[in-house]
Formats: sequence, C-alpha cells, structure tokens
Amino acid sequence: MEQVNENVLAEIKKLGAFDLEACYSCGTCSAVCPLSKDAVAFPRRMIRYAQLGLEKRILAAPEPWLCYYCGECSDTCPRQAEPAALMMALRRFATRRYSLGRVADAIYSSLASVFTWFFLSAAALAAILLAREPDMNLDKVDFLSFISLDNIHDAGIALTAFIVLAAALHLWILYRNLRRGPGSAVLSVKNAVPAAGKALGEAVMQKRFGECADDKLRRLAHMGVSWGFMGMFLATLIILGVDYHVLPLPRWVSLVVGAVSGVACSLGLGYYFYLRLWKKTAVGKYSHPSDWAFLLLLALSVLSGYVMLFFRFMNMPMAAYWTFAFHLVVVFDLLVTFPFSKFAHVIYRPVALWIAGIK
Repeated sequence: MEQVNENVLAEIKKLGAFDLEACYSCGTCSAVCPLSKDAVAFPRRMIRYAQLGLEKRILAAPEPWLCYYCGECSDTCPRQAEPAALMMALRRFATRRYSLGRVADAIYSSLASVFTWFFLSAAALAAILLAREPDMNLDKVDFLSFISLDNIHDAGIALTAFIVLAAALHLWILYRNLRRGPGSAVLSVKNAVPAAGKALGEAVMQKRFGECADDKLRRLAHMGVSWGFMGMFLATLIILGVDYHVLPLPRWVSLVVGAVSGVACSLGLGYYFYLRLWKKTAVGKYSHPSDWAFLLLLALSVLSGYVMLFFRFMNMPMAAYWTFAFHLVVVFDLLVTFPFSKFAHVIYRPVALWIAGIK
C-alpha cells in the first residue's frame, strides 16, 4: 500500500494551488488540454494525486514538466479550481523535493527567500570588494583594471563547477523518480536515442507551444528569453576567449552577440511582465514570488549590462565599474541558484520529455 503524506496538499496550496479543493474531478481540464494524450493525462490525474497526498506518484510523474501553462484548462474549469496553477505549483513542489538537502526550500519559502537573496547578494558584493584592484584605471574604462582576469577566471571556474555538480545530482534524482513511474518502458539504445533527439529538438524549438491555443506570442517570448540568455552567455565566453587569446576575434563580435541577445531576452521578458501585471489571462492571474524573483533577476542582468556599456562608451570609469559590480552580483544570484530555482526547468523539462518519449 502506498504511503500518504497528509502535509502534501497544504504545501502545494502554499506554492500556488490555493483553489485545488474546488475540483470535483469532472475531467474537463484533461479533455480540453491539447497536450493530454497517450499515457500523459493531465491535469486531472495530478489533481487527484495532490488531493490524496500521493507524494511519490507526484514526483514520479513527468506531467509538471510537460505542461506549458497555456491556461486553457483553467479557462474552461466549471469550478474555477485553477488546474493550470496547480501544474506550476507541482513544478515548484518537485523542485523542492529533488533538491539536495532541501536547499530549494530557501528559494520557495517567503521569509527564507528574503534572507537567501540578501545573503547571496551581500556575499557576492563582499567578494567583489575584496577582489577589486586598488589601482583601477580612472582615465579610461578598463574593466580588467577593476577586477583582474585571473580573479574572474577563478570565480568562474568555482561557480561553474558548483552549478554543474549540483545540476547533475539533481538530474539524477529527477531521472530516478521519473523512471519509477507507472508504465515506464525498458530503457535501450533503440528507444532512448530517438526520444533524446525529439526532446532536444523540443527544447530548442519549443513546438509544443504551438499546440496550445493562442500561444504563438508566448512561444516567441519564451524562445526570446531562453535563446537570448544563452546568447548573452555565449557573448561572455567569446570575450573570455578573446582576453585569453584563444579566439582570434575582434572584441566587437562579443558586443554584437550580446546586444542582439539582450534585445531578444528583453522583448520576451517584457511580454511575461505584461502578462503578470495585466492578470487577465490564466497565465498571469497568479505568480509565485519565486517567479517574480527569477524574472527580476533576468531583467536586471540585461538592464545592468546595457547601462554598463553605456557608461563605457561615455567613458565614465567609476560609474561603469560599479555598474559592472552590480551586474556581477545579479548574475551570480541568478546562476548560483540555477539548480534550485525556477531556472531549473531549463534542464528538468528536456529530461522529462525524453523519459516520457521512451516507448
């Protein structure tokens, strides 16, 4: 007999599914969901798991990661039970449970998250103040005279190692949970490779957004945010390669890649801010504080990058340096919490798509 966790329902409600108990299991949500097919039947099944406190079944289900939050189920729910909000709450719930040592609780608990973001920002700022060069160039903007390339290199390696290790461990926890789900096919090269190809293609092109009604703009916005962020990361790698004389490219290449990617990311973020502030669609009706934190950090990372470049072109060294410091703090906050925050769905969704696609 499967063990029931009586605290699951209360926790999920705190994470955004506050109207869950209004559901009387009519099945309308699953009937209208364009992504509910074959062995994947959500959100009705997930609602029942949550109501019954079946924690292991929730964690073994790929559905929270396969949902694109189009809100069609909430729009047609006769009881206004907000099944779309449930799917997002379950994603937050799973992120907390997959997290090593339940570290993600510090991101999703209201009071703890305030202290977490303050502590991370303060630690990053303190590290920058300790690492900055005392004889920075005050005649011309030279970011490497503010923080040396060696210090950036060492911090980058340490941060990357932490992110990769934590993400790999979390993916293993996700994989083990999903493979325990009912109806999991036997894993083999014959079925795993094609499924991996489809999952990768979906992660890049996000075609499943097109199956949801009136979601073309959200698909473009989502692609703008994801591709834009990756483009800005690529621009950072290019400039590092140039500084270390690994890439024989002019510095303006990094500037162009970063500027274009920043515009794409900004447009996507603007649309998501609009949805959440307008609150006239199911998508924007309810936003968890962790969603706002993620969007704000992304927006601040892009905005501070542009302001930093503005001060550079205006040759305002001190303004450029301290904007650079602010930019580093924001990017640090965003990346160091990557395996524990909403950002984690970037890696969780492709793996869930892969496992769900194995026949």
